[in-house]
Amino acid sequence: MKKIFSPFVKLLAVLFAVSALLVPAKTFAADDEGMAAFREILEKDSDPSDRIFRQDTFFLAMPFIGELDFLGMVDKGDVFKATGDFSYWIYNDDGSTTEKIVPFYLVQDKDNLMLYFKQDKKWEKIVAPTLAAKIADMIATPTGDEIQKMIDGTKGVTILQDDDKTRTLLIEIDGNKLADEFQATAEEDNDSANVEIVDTASRYIDTALRNGDMWYMWTVDKSDWHTVVLQYNFSSFLQGVARAALNDPKQVWPDEMRQMLERIAFYSELRSYTMYPADPSAKKKFEIPKEVLKAKDASLTAMK
Repeated sequence: MKKIFSPFVKLLAVLFAVSALLVPAKTFAADDEGMAAFREILEKDSDPSDRIFRQDTFFLAMPFIGELDFLGMVDKGDVFKATGDFSYWIYNDDGSTTEKIVPFYLVQDKDNLMLYFKQDKKWEKIVAPTLAAKIADMIATPTGDEIQKMIDGTKGVTILQDDDKTRTLLIEIDGNKLADEFQATAEEDNDSANVEIVDTASRYIDTALRNGDMWYMWTVDKSDWHTVVLQYNFSSFLQGVARAALNDPKQVWPDEMRQMLERIAFYSELRSYTMYPADPSAKKKFEIPKEVLKAKDASLTAMK
């Protein structure tokens, strides 16, 4: 018998895969001063793989608010670990509020990804071997070709601040190039059993990427070129996917679904922050308790 995951577990998995600035600044085109400053950070970045980081991702689409807050690190060279909470709040029609906090642990090695999460006072786990390699690739140190690819996929760079101590850049992502790359990846990973669903979702994502403005802000310490903080704003992408769905002439959405899409299209936010805690004792938080390791397997293969 197959089990359908609850919405918060789906969102937790998805959020794993990813503010207005009132500062006088100057934007440079490719190969000018801004892009040169960006390239220098990419090439000199000294962040060690085992450095602990904190990721905080905020999602708002009333009546739903969600936040994913976790610590992450690479242990022993190739094992990615994360631990934290996924919290969500739903404002109900009767004025009441539904709130839930889902603690979790994640371990990714070369062959497997294991996600442990607490639901209804019980720990469960999901084993996802196909995601392991993709996450390993995301957290690996970029090669020279990958650095060039990041530069090629950058629409423009704004130098917000640059002195002897720190540098802060605003990097605007080239949506068209990102859409081209997404299409190529989608074609490689296309599952014939879900080709229609994948096709529809791909069209919405493609439209959102090509029409949205996505950016991130990167601050580095120039003493040794390590990252201080990364800030992302992907709200326009989220809104663009919903708008593409609403404007799809092939779809007739039920009233409840249409209302949800309209809220996301015009009143949603998706932003994220990556910071680096200085407390070395945070490493102890990645130790998974014995009771968690005994979690019930909720993987698709275990539900058949």
